[in-house]
Amino acid sequence: MTNKDVILIGAEEDIILELNNSNYKIHGFFGNKKKANIRYLGTFSKIDSFLKKKPKVKICIAMGPLNIRKKFLQKYKKNILTYISDRAFKGIKIKIGKGSFIQSYCFLGNNLKIGNCCKINVRSNLHHDVKVGSFTDIAPNSTVLGNVVIGSECYIGSGTIIREKLKISNNIMTGINSAVVKNLNVKGLYYGVPAKLKKKNSYPRP
Repeated sequence: MTNKDVILIGAEEDIILELNNSNYKIHGFFGNKKKANIRYLGTFSKIDSFLKKKPKVKICIAMGPLNIRKKFLQKYKKNILTYISDRAFKGIKIKIGKGSFIQSYCFLGNNLKIGNCCKINVRSNLHHDVKVGSFTDIAPNSTVLGNVVIGSECYIGSGTIIREKLKISNNIMTGINSAVVKNLNVKGLYYGVPAKLKKKNSYPRP
C-alpha cells in the first residue's frame, strides 16, 4: 500500500482521468452502482470494512452531493485525499483545506485560501488573495480576479469571470459564461453578462 492508493466516492470521469494521469492507484468506487471504468466496491455501508483491510488508503470525496461530502469529511477525516495537480501553476502562501481537489492547468495566485472539500476544475484561474469557502466548486475555465471572497457551498459555472474585490455570499450559483461585476448577496442562481439574479433562495446545483 502506497500513499497513492485511493478509493472514490462516486465515479466521476474527470476525477478518474486526473488521478490515473498522476499515477494514483484507484481501487474502485463506492456509491450507487453504475457503468464505470473502474471497479464497483459497494454501497457506502461497505467503506468501513474496506478500511479495516486497507487502513492507509485515501478517500477522494471532492464531488457529489454536499450532505455526502460533509458526512464523509467528518467521519473519515484522517483518510481524506487532498489533491493538487503537479500540472497546476502555484504561487506562494497557498492554503488548501482538507479534501479539496485542484485539477490540471489551474492558476493559483499568491496568498490563496481554499476551504475544505472544494473542487477547482481544469484551467480555472484564481488570482492573488482570493478566498474560497468550503464545499464550493469552481467549474472549468473560470476566472476569479484578485481579492475576491467566495462563500461556502457555492457553484461557479464554467467560464464565469468574477471582477476583482467582490464578495460572493454562501449558497450562490453562477451560470455558464457569466460576468460577475458586483457583489452577490442573495442566495440563488445568477447568470448573464452582467450576471443577474434569476432564481432566489435555491438553485439546481449539479
